Amino acid sequence: MIKFIIYNFIGIFIFFIPIKLNGKMTISLDHIIIYIYSHFLNYVCVYTLALIILGVFYPFITKSWNNNRFNKIISFFNFLSIFICVIFIFNLDKFYFISKDMLSIIFNNIAIPISIAIPIGSVFLTFLVDYGILEFIGVLMHPIMKPLFKTPGKSAAHALASFLSNYSIGILITDTIFKDSKYSIKEASIIVTGFSTASISSMIIIAKTLDLMSMWHAYFVITFIVTCSVTSITARIPPLSRKSHSYISSNSVIETRIYKNFIQNAWNEASKSIHKSTSVYENVYRNFRNGLIVTIAVLPSIVSIGTVGLILSKYTCFIDLLAYIFYPVLKILQLPEPMLTAKSASIGIIDLFLPSFFVIDSSFLTRFIIGVVSVSSVLSFCACIPCILSTKIPLSIWELFLIWIERVIFSFIIVTPIVTLII
Repeated sequence: MIKFIIYNFIGIFIFFIPIKLNGKMTISLDHIIIYIYSHFLNYVCVYTLALIILGVFYPFITKSWNNNRFNKIISFFNFLSIFICVIFIFNLDKFYFISKDMLSIIFNNIAIPISIAIPIGSVFLTFLVDYGILEFIGVLMHPIMKPLFKTPGKSAAHALASFLSNYSIGILITDTIFKDSKYSIKEASIIVTGFSTASISSMIIIAKTLDLMSMWHAYFVITFIVTCSVTSITARIPPLSRKSHSYISSNSVIETRIYKNFIQNAWNEASKSIHKSTSVYENVYRNFRNGLIVTIAVLPSIVSIGTVGLILSKYTCFIDLLAYIFYPVLKILQLPEPMLTAKSASIGIIDLFLPSFFVIDSSFLTRFIIGVVSVSSVLSFCACIPCILSTKIPLSIWELFLIWIERVIFSFIIVTPIVTLII
């Protein structure tokens, strides 16, 4: 009980309770990131570039580069990030299509903050992930998950694991349980496309970019509500609604329904988790290592695919064509900058951090909506799509693309009236 209260309080304090330092009111994790960025920038730049280069070769070291066709393409495509790093290091003003502004966005606004936020955030996530609160909430959510999302009660814990740690952990947990025949094909598909979204650390970067940290709690809560609401809708429409209810093997394990004593059962599950947990030092080390591995994995993709995305948006009509899918919806919703907002949302398929830079100078309404939609859309080629395609869960790239379109549209429909009422 003491561990449950103290450790989870530390986690809640670090991620959710704002404090005022140096005239700035924000959460403790953000203060730590700001301090490191402002006092050790030169070292952080070298550290980030080292992680990017290591990340390019990491799939070949672990021999994961040839798990599937998509991984092969991404692994070789990421070599482009080394070339982009060279341009950045030698401060070349312009190299063909790559401008200095693009490099500033990719490195100063995305890559460097991510290289700090994810590993540091992973350290403190120990206090929210390893000491029972996920299991406790999972049992309490048992009566809600099946009616709302058509998934078992324990999927609530995996949804929180993605929000609190990172999408890859949520996908890894889901794939493991799916291969153990504890999730059906449909349940696993709903979970990885609906809950494997940006972590708190990533959301902080988006909120900082869009100058939303003064409303961090409102932003987090609204994003969580919108993401869950959209998942509830997409679970009921194609392609997810047409997924099979069968399991990967005949030895399926159906979750036992709980109808009473929820608090007692929740505490029992939390207690089991705490007893199984190793020491704080071991948990911190493990989470830091996992966070560093995730950072190494995503940085080369963010630099290479992100740069290509910015080139496409600047010199081609690719993003404009995607934007016309969402433009009619935004026009009906009477958003003040419908085409800009549509283009911003469209580039989110490349990377969830890129939409923020399209609307930095826009109205508060536009910035807040894009901040929410970039997270609630969940899917992007820089992040969870490669992870999902590397699992045993039968989802094609075209199904993922269609689900992304659905999620963006429904995210706009749900978030617009909420934010309009708040403002």
